[in-house]
Amino acid sequence: MLLKKTLQINGISLEMERKRVRNLRLYVSPKDLQAHLTLPFYASEKHALEFVNSKMEWLKKTLEKIKANPPVLQKLREISKEEIEELKRIISNLLPQWEFRLGVQAKSWKIRKMKSQWGNCKTKTGEITFSAGLIKKPLRCIEYVVAHELAHLLIANHSAKFYAVIAKHFPYWKEIRKELNK
Repeated sequence: MLLKKTLQINGISLEMERKRVRNLRLYVSPKDLQAHLTLPFYASEKHALEFVNSKMEWLKKTLEKIKANPPVLQKLREISKEEIEELKRIISNLLPQWEFRLGVQAKSWKIRKMKSQWGNCKTKTGEITFSAGLIKKPLRCIEYVVAHELAHLLIANHSAKFYAVIAKHFPYWKEIRKELNK
């Protein structure tokens, strides 16, 4: 029994892999724009193909959507040391202003390459991490992320109360969030 196999179904390349799992899993990987099917050892290939055919409409839509609009954080090219230094300078200027405006203080902050977030705040320790990818965004987006992460020191979750704090300082925060994720 082959563990990995590539098939062509309705013009779609599908990588099928048998693993120690309980259920069939169909997904599209944004990294390689490839459809993948994971199936348990006990599942028949016939059952797997029936499952894929039942999900064909979803599969085609998902592939088109990802090809048309690849995930933002994954399409960022390599970021130079100079760009990271520039981002450090920008954030170190913005942080004190926003700490004062919000009445909070971060214990520490850092920049690192992040794949799925623009920032992260550990509310218990007061540590904030910013994505290096922010350097590719306009200043207003960087400022929004700085304020957003600092606001988590006031309210840990993304509740209506949290967004009320954000809206007080960024009435146009939804537009900025859209711009971030373009």
